Amino acid sequence: MRRSNAPEHRPLVSAIIPTHNRAHCLARAVDSMYAQEELDDQFDLEIIVVDDASSDATPDVIRQYSGVRYIRQPERRGVTPALNAGLRASTGRYISFLGDDDEWLPHKLRVQVPEIEAHPDVAVVYGQSLVRKAGEERLYPEVARAPSGQVFRAMLMDNFCGHHASALIRRTAFDAVGDFDESLGSYEDYDMSLRLAFHFPFRFIPGAVDIYNLSPQGLWMTRVASGLATRDVTHVIEKALQMLPDAAPYPELKREIRARAALDAASLFVELGDPAQVWAKLLVALRRCPELTGYDWGRDTVSRLTYTQARAAASPVAATRDLCAQIKAATANSSPQEQRSMRRMMAMIWGRMALSLAADPAVRNRDAAYAAACAVALAPLFLIRRELLRGLARRVLGRRLAGWCGRLCRGVKRATMIGN
Repeated sequence: MRRSNAPEHRPLVSAIIPTHNRAHCLARAVDSMYAQEELDDQFDLEIIVVDDASSDATPDVIRQYSGVRYIRQPERRGVTPALNAGLRASTGRYISFLGDDDEWLPHKLRVQVPEIEAHPDVAVVYGQSLVRKAGEERLYPEVARAPSGQVFRAMLMDNFCGHHASALIRRTAFDAVGDFDESLGSYEDYDMSLRLAFHFPFRFIPGAVDIYNLSPQGLWMTRVASGLATRDVTHVIEKALQMLPDAAPYPELKREIRARAALDAASLFVELGDPAQVWAKLLVALRRCPELTGYDWGRDTVSRLTYTQARAAASPVAATRDLCAQIKAATANSSPQEQRSMRRMMAMIWGRMALSLAADPAVRNRDAAYAAACAVALAPLFLIRRELLRGLARRVLGRRLAGWCGRLCRGVKRATMIGN
């Protein structure tokens, strides 16, 4: 790769946009790059658009920008070869990327360039994306889920920096880890982030730096719907796990990460708004990896997805019974320890449902009380430790019994401490 020709006091940033048949929105992406605050004062910018053999007016759009470097692929090869073509053509000290239907916010480079300049040991500075979907907005990742420093292990558990529009990456880091994996049709950014994180520190700066437009017609959601995204992310995780040794404690870590990946395959379909697929993938994950119920994150995710599925039904209580029966059948061959974890998880499902029904004036009190009773019958001590039993009593059974349950919880906790 060629090195930057920009003056030392003003680093050059290479901004790469891969595109295919997005002439209608490409100008917005390019304009957002030219709109960067402190451009030509704090940093220089080279914009590289790699056209993956578009058949629309993409070349005409780019002709409007005399400063943009335009690379046209002779045939369509996919987003990852396009990214590599842009990377090889770039000359900047720092690299960043943008989807052809997304935008940088004006302060992105003004914030990130000084930060990465001030921390020469850091390979990646990243922020939050403003994710837009169907008129709704959310920040991703949440601040509490966005670590700094040596983040490889955390990144295996949570893809918090897989969207590279929010990141600014040191060129020398790409020199060390190589190109994007062209066998991937999606999650190529997650794969690259994992490889970078294995070798280099990351630094998180809170605040949105780009707009990520998530649409059913986009590449990622199209591959989710087809099932190809699940294949891609599984390949990425397995590649990353091969970088870890087999010595303790890594075998247990690998087991947990594979279980989490199986569950994430179900969560992918939440973005599509396809409850049937979410549930089908969830049961597959439980059959393959019943051990995921032994982790807090596993119980929390399964209970949330199950509650959401049941609460949308005409009869939430009946739906909860049916879904819990399906979970039990899917985990029938699990170990005794996994069975205990499953009971705790079902207690959480019924507990969520009880609290929700108790807060709904349109629901009969006895339905909420029934759900609470199911939760308590499944795992009373677990609910006490989670401080859920008192909340159930307050919402479902009234203040007097809530006080009694509070005293019971304190007594059981004291007894548990003495027993230990």
